[in-house]
Amino acid sequence: MNRRHAIRTLSALVAMVCFPKFELLSKQGPLKIHFIGLGGAGCNIIEHIHKKGIKARYTCITSPERSYLPADIEFIPFGPAEIDYHTYKMEMKDYEISKEIQNLFTSNLKFVLFAGFGGNTGTNLTRQLAAMLRQKNKEFMAIYTMPFNFEGPSHKAFTLKAKQAMNGISNVHSFDLEIIRQKYENVTLYVAFQKADEYCYQLFRKNILMQSSDPSLIYSLPL
Repeated sequence: MNRRHAIRTLSALVAMVCFPKFELLSKQGPLKIHFIGLGGAGCNIIEHIHKKGIKARYTCITSPERSYLPADIEFIPFGPAEIDYHTYKMEMKDYEISKEIQNLFTSNLKFVLFAGFGGNTGTNLTRQLAAMLRQKNKEFMAIYTMPFNFEGPSHKAFTLKAKQAMNGISNVHSFDLEIIRQKYENVTLYVAFQKADEYCYQLFRKNILMQSSDPSLIYSLPL
């Protein structure tokens, strides 16, 4: 091997060692993951994940319509467009799942459901869809937030009942919003919910990396 060839070979090896992330990212296609936000809080979480530039499929299921959503976040209206909080009642109930929503789960992607427990849409849909996905032997993960203590005992009782109903379903994870209130005492609710979105993403990232056998996945999921 002559000197020029040796230098070329050495340069190529250095590039492979020093820039593996660049090489992997340049060849990386969309992840085989479908992020699905259920209810207002769940949709906020997938919007937060989308802003990280993660290539995947995204669907937002809530009401009212979010006309500002990027074109690659599919929107499916679900639930009342307006809520009268004077008559609003939190209750465990089974919704009729539309064909449009059922068709989301016909692919072989890994489905990741996000929701905030406390409202009817996110709480009940998460419980129903997780049970449906388990029955269909689909690969999925569900992540939801538990309400702040100041939201009242009725919220807590409702969400604990829903949480207990999901006890037998694997790969379901929860995050208690009260942790944020205790850690960041003086932040506004807006900032607290932003932090909650990031906590939910990190919870997803931690679990998906532990479960996956693909070492390159870490480069597709930024910190």
